[in-house]
Amino acid sequence: MESTPVTVNPRSPVTTVIAVALALIVAAIQVRRHRTDTRPAAVIDTYLVWWLVLAIGLSSVVGAAFHVFDGPAIAEMIGYTRGDGGFQFENAMGDLAIGVTGVLCFWFRGYFWLALLTVTTIQYFGDAAGHVYFWIAEDNTKSGNIGAPLWFDIILPVVGFTLYALSYRRGGDARPVGART
Repeated sequence: MESTPVTVNPRSPVTTVIAVALALIVAAIQVRRHRTDTRPAAVIDTYLVWWLVLAIGLSSVVGAAFHVFDGPAIAEMIGYTRGDGGFQFENAMGDLAIGVTGVLCFWFRGYFWLALLTVTTIQYFGDAAGHVYFWIAEDNTKSGNIGAPLWFDIILPVVGFTLYALSYRRGGDARPVGART
C-alpha cells in the first residue's frame, strides 16, 4: 500500500500560529519575571522583540525550509500547477533573509527593527497582493492561496509596525540609543 506524503504549507496556521503563540508566551513570561520594570515602553519592547524574533523570524526560517525542501508540493498547495515549483528556491531565500534578520533583532534594536519591518511588509504585502490577484484573475481558491497564508501576510507586518510605533512613541528600544527619552 502506497502512502501519500504529508506536506505542510510554510505559512499554514500550524507553523505560524505556533510561532505567534511562542512569541506571546515568551514575552508574557519575560514581562512577568521582570515586574520591576513596568514602564509601558519596556513591556511593549518585550512583546515587539519576541514578535520580530519568533512570529516573523522563526516562522520565516521554517517557511524557507519548506520552500527549499518541498517546493513542488508547496507550489501545488498554493495552486501554482504550471510547473515544478522552481520559483520556490527564490522565495525561500527571501524568507530566509527575513528570518535571519528577525532572529538578529534579539541583539540589534532601533532602526534595525524598522528595517526588518519595512522589508517584511514589502515582501508579505506583495505576497498578499499576489494571492488576491490569482484569486480574482484565475479563481484560485485553494487554501494555500486565500486561506491563512494571505491573512498572515497582512497580520504579521501590521502587528509588528503597531508595536514598533508604540515603542518609538514611548521612547522604547525602537528609537536609536541617542534618541531615547
